[in-house]
Amino acid sequence: MQKKFVVAIVTALGIATLAVGATGANAAPTKKAKVSLCAGKTKAAAIKAINTAYANVLDGSKGLTGEQKTESIQFASGAKVNQAWRDAFLASSAKNSAAASTTSVAVDKVTCAGKKSADVIFTLVLGGSRAEGLAPPGTAVLEGNTWKISAITMCDMQALGDATVLENEPCLSIASS
Repeated sequence: MQKKFVVAIVTALGIATLAVGATGANAAPTKKAKVSLCAGKTKAAAIKAINTAYANVLDGSKGLTGEQKTESIQFASGAKVNQAWRDAFLASSAKNSAAASTTSVAVDKVTCAGKKSADVIFTLVLGGSRAEGLAPPGTAVLEGNTWKISAITMCDMQALGDATVLENEPCLSIASS
């Protein structure tokens, strides 16, 4: 029974994701956002943005829509959209919203792997309890001015419930790029 719950959660999260940089329709115009590289004076801001991206995608209590979550997932929004990836995420997000609502995330460690990439160790929190060792290590990438969960991390999450995900589109193309 717990395995079915975990598979449902993982599937929900596997393609379900976040909204870093999303703005409301009535938001006042702002200056162009400063890029927070994972280095030097902007490293702390980059790590904070990475934490926010993971929370936006994987913390169901935030109540974000699938559309809002796409803003925080690589290839799900922005100039480099993979439409198949985006469509699969939105479908999974809608299908699994109830299971995802009881899931959150604890980002345990962010290590800069370059100015525009980072390695992320995180733990899924299911129904208030940490599920140690369930989530594979992840990564984050700077896409434009926004830190996002990498698409391969989302594919790896989805593969927890269905290992064949990495052998099929859209994850096959993402994993091989």
